[in-house]
Amino acid sequence: MRFSRRRFPVPAVLLFILLHVLFPAHAVGDQQKLRPLLHPGEKAPGFSLKDIDGNTIAFRPGHGKPVLVVFWSVFCPMCREIMPGLERFAARNGKKVRVIAVNLDGKRFTNAVRAWLKETNPRFPVGLDELRDDFFIASDPYGLEKTPTLVLIDGNGFVRGAWAAEASRDFEKNADSLVGGLQKGTTPGQ
Repeated sequence: MRFSRRRFPVPAVLLFILLHVLFPAHAVGDQQKLRPLLHPGEKAPGFSLKDIDGNTIAFRPGHGKPVLVVFWSVFCPMCREIMPGLERFAARNGKKVRVIAVNLDGKRFTNAVRAWLKETNPRFPVGLDELRDDFFIASDPYGLEKTPTLVLIDGNGFVRGAWAAEASRDFEKNADSLVGGLQKGTTPGQ
C-alpha cells in the first residue's frame, strides 16, 4: 500500500508563521485586553445580569449604599466554604451593605446553580454572568482571575477592597471592621 503525503509549499508556511510572530494582533484579531483585579480607589464598573428566573439584577455604582460583589462558581470548593459566612454577613449588615453574587458557571450549568439556590436560599440576589463577544459582562471588567473573589465598593462607587481566592477568608474575618470603616470613610486594606 502506498501512502501519499500532502505537502505544503515551504514559502507559504514560513510566511504564515512569520506573519503570526511579527503581527500577533492581526493573528488574534481585535480582542480586548483583560485587566488586573480592581484595586482600592478605582471606580467600580456597573453591570446588569439576569438571575436564574430571568429577572434583572442591576448594579449601578455610586448610588449611596455600599455593595459587596461576590464572584463565585458552584463547582468551586472554597466558594461553597465561604457562602455560609457571606449569608451571615448579609443578615447582619443588610441595612448597611448590599450583597450581590455573580455566578460564573454560565447557562450550561443553570441546573447546578438552581439546585444550590434551592438548597441554600441565600438572602442576596444571584446573577448569572453572561458571555458577550468572548468577554464576561460582569467579571471581566473587574479583572477576575480566581473564584471566589469579593469586591467591596463604597456608596460613591469606589472599590474599597478586593479579595481573591484564599484572601476571601480575610474578608470574612474582618467583615465587621470593614463595614465600620465604610461608615467612617476609611479605606480598608486588601
